[in-house]
Amino acid sequence: MVATFIDHINSLYPISDTLKARLEGELEVITIDKKQHILKEGQRCDYAFFVMEGLLRVYYVKDDMEVCCRFIHENHIGLSINSFYTRRPGYEYIEALETSTIARIHHDKLQQLYKEYIEFNYVARIWTEHYASMMEHRSYMLRKQSAEERYLSFMEKYPMLLQRVPLKYIATYLGMTLETLSRMRSKVAGSR
Repeated sequence: MVATFIDHINSLYPISDTLKARLEGELEVITIDKKQHILKEGQRCDYAFFVMEGLLRVYYVKDDMEVCCRFIHENHIGLSINSFYTRRPGYEYIEALETSTIARIHHDKLQQLYKEYIEFNYVARIWTEHYASMMEHRSYMLRKQSAEERYLSFMEKYPMLLQRVPLKYIATYLGMTLETLSRMRSKVAGSR
């Protein structure tokens, strides 16, 4: 299964056979049961991971309400960004929405790979650019778009998630109530 991750990396930038072998030795493949948390508020995020199969959500709690900030599905990288890089306890939860298989690597081992394999830094830059772009898009969406525009944007960008993610989580991701999301869905369905 680690081969899936290595193939993904190699599609971004060709890596050496030495790095491939090293990744095979360093990555740990684990299965996360549906509803299981791999990180909770107050814990330090020690692992970066790649979702090979399944779906996770990242959320925080505000005023006793869970607010989704990311969904991590197949062929995507996951971690609690601030906690992972500051090495401090975080405020996010990461929970499996489906039984999921991930390949994970400890922070310290990842840093060592960056030092030893310059080509891996190129891959990390590509990931960083991708996720920075996604975060900026979500920030723009929440600040500038109407509820209908947010829903249409989500439909266009993440059509596969509409069937896999409960609507209550999509609603908080889009910064709206479940009732507002239901109205948007009805309105969009009626206009098609």
